This record gives sequence, structure tokens and C-alpha cells, in this order.
Amino acid sequence: MKLITKTNQNYIFTILIVLPIACFLLFFSLKNFFSEEVDEKLKVDELRIIEKLRTNPEIISLAPIIEVYKLDNPIKAEPEIKNVLIYDPVENENEPYRELTSTKQINGNWYLIKVRHSIIENKDFLIAIGITMGFIMLLVFGFLLFLNNKLTLKLWQPFYYNLDKLNSFSLNAPQELVLIDSKIEEFQDLKKALITLTNKLQKDFKTLREFTENASHEIQTPLSIISIHLDEVLQEEHTTKTYKKLYTCYQSVQRLSKLNKKLLLLAKLDNNQFTAKTNVIINTLFSEKIDELMPLIAEKKLAIHTINKSDFIFDTDPFLANILLSNLLSNAIKHSIPETLIEIKITSTSFFITNQSHSTLSADLIFDRFKKGNDSNNSTGLGLSIVKKIAVLSNLTIQVSTDGPSFKITLTKV
Repeated sequence: MKLITKTNQNYIFTILIVLPIACFLLFFSLKNFFSEEVDEKLKVDELRIIEKLRTNPEIISLAPIIEVYKLDNPIKAEPEIKNVLIYDPVENENEPYRELTSTKQINGNWYLIKVRHSIIENKDFLIAIGITMGFIMLLVFGFLLFLNNKLTLKLWQPFYYNLDKLNSFSLNAPQELVLIDSKIEEFQDLKKALITLTNKLQKDFKTLREFTENASHEIQTPLSIISIHLDEVLQEEHTTKTYKKLYTCYQSVQRLSKLNKKLLLLAKLDNNQFTAKTNVIINTLFSEKIDELMPLIAEKKLAIHTINKSDFIFDTDPFLANILLSNLLSNAIKHSIPETLIEIKITSTSFFITNQSHSTLSADLIFDRFKKGNDSNNSTGLGLSIVKKIAVLSNLTIQVSTDGPSFKITLTKV
């Protein structure tokens, strides 16, 4: 949920609470005000009637507003103001009135004086106030909503701009993150914190990348020297026992060299250092890989069956595409049961490679680093980890399925 939507919801919730309370408060305050005004008017009207009776003793009567009765027996009572209901024949219903009743002695005669003013029924008064307040609050809310949306978009413009910059920022970028200033103090503090953080991350990332590359290079150099010397020593005559020990050392060095190169490649993939992309046709490249690995295929007496339904084209770094297919085919050859079939099916949107294997590794773990389908010393356990990483960077989904000895890897365009 966006902030502006949440803010508007809070406005609506507040109005729904405040509006009924405001209506009742306004109702009671206006009712009290009008009652006081009516009471004052009743008293004034009473004084006018008394003054009229002093000059003209003729009884005045204008029911139901004014009623004056001459009393035969003198009765003195305190003036009383109350609400009464009087039947209105025109409206055919009882109407509310405010009534002042008093007895006065005028020119030696006693009179009963009743003065009334019509008032609004509480229900009608409350409905009128509710409608009026609702209309006013609706206008105010509409104006505030419009104003809030306009001001919010303007106030948050630097934030959204900086957010877009941050989303597109890469630690591999040669330049530092550049964000625009804001007049809002909190946004300005956020900008400073982000710049400080990204600068530190860039520095740490560069240091880590250089360390990884330097460490890999420094390890690879002595490994190459050891491998060369071991190769030369193996060419000389030795006892069978010594030869086996030397050959085991040679294999370990070779495996360590491969492991070092693959770990460096994974580090580069994790750091997204391969940014050059072009259209790669997987069909042609895979045919080349089959030709390159034909000696290994022949050694295990494997059969290759390829179904080319259409060209599978995707965007990636050509170097990564080469590694992707090489690892997929090498994995299939390495783990295939001898004298079985490797089946490849290529369409415009997917690539399938299926082989028969004794591997017992769970499909959920197959892409984890250093997980092997068998205990072969020649395997680093990184081949399919590299495949998955390249697939993700190339916007491809990769899936593994097994059915008995059948092991299937599927690449699909996202």
C-alpha cells in the first residue's frame, strides 16, 4: 500500500469518527442557543402584551401564539417556560412550541398570559445538522484529498527520483551514487545516509573483488608450477608405488586448479561482472560442444539424440553461454551410465537435456555448491551451481526432474 493511500484512509477514518461527534456537539450547542433566544423573545412579547393591556384592557388572543385570559379569582404564580405540543389542523399533527405562562395584575385585574413560539423538532434539527455537516465535511475532505495528492507528489518527488537512482545503482559502477537534494530535512538526512552507505559498499566491494582476483591468481601460479613439475616427474621411470603417489598428487593439483578457476568464476557471477550481452543461438553452440566432447562421449559409448524443433535464442554474455552449455553437456556425460542415451530437445522457448544416471542426490540440492551426484574425485561439485547462476543472469529458469535413472534438466525463457 502506498503512503498517500494510507494517509487518505486515515483521513476517512478520522472523519467517520469526528463527524458524528461534531454533529451531536453542534446540535446541543445550537439547541441551547436557540432556546435562550426564544426564551428572550417570549419575555419581550410578554412585556408588550402587558403594556398593551395597560392602555387597552380588551383581551388579546391569537391562538396558538398568544392567549390571554381574564381571571375571576386572583392567582399569583411564578412565570414558567416549557416545551409543549399543540395540534396543528393545517399540518394535521402535533407541533412543538416553546411556551411562557404567567399571571399578571394589570389595572386591578388579573390575567393569565400564554405566549408561544414554534420551534424545530429535535429529529428534524438533528437531520438538518447532519446533512449540513456531512456536506461541509465532504467538501473539506475532497479539497484536502486533492490538495494532499498534489502536494504529496511534489514533496515526494526527490524521494522517488532518488529511489529510482538507487534501484538502478550497481556496485560495479565506476562513479559514486548521485542523488538530488530536498528541502525536507528527513529526506536530506536519508540522502546523506544512502550516499555514505553506498560509497562504503562500493569501496568494500572493490576491495573484495580485487582480493578474490589476486588470491585466485596467486594460488593459480604455484599450482601451475607444481603441475608442470609433476608432469615432468611422471615422465621419468619410477616404481609402481611411487608412480601411483605422484599421479595422485598430480590429480589433486589438477582438481585444485579447476576448483580455483570455478570459484573465481562464481565470485565474478555473484558480483555481476559480466555485462556484455548479445543474442546467442543455443542450437549452433551446442552442436560445437558435442563435437568438442566427442572423445568423452565415445569413451563411455554414449549415444546422442538431438531434436532441433526451432532456434533457442537468448541474450547473454557469449563467454557465459559457452560455459553454460559446456557444463550441462559435461555433467550429462560424466554422470551417465555407460552405453546409454543422452537426449537433447531444443524449441524456441526451452532446452531439455536428459541422461540416465545412478545419481542419488536430491533434485532440491543439485544446484547447491559442493554437492555431488557421486563421489568422483574429478568433480568439484560446482558445475551445476555455475549453470544456475548463469541461467539467472540470462533471464532463464532452470528446473531438474528425475524419474528413476532418468535425469532431466530444463532451461526455459522467463
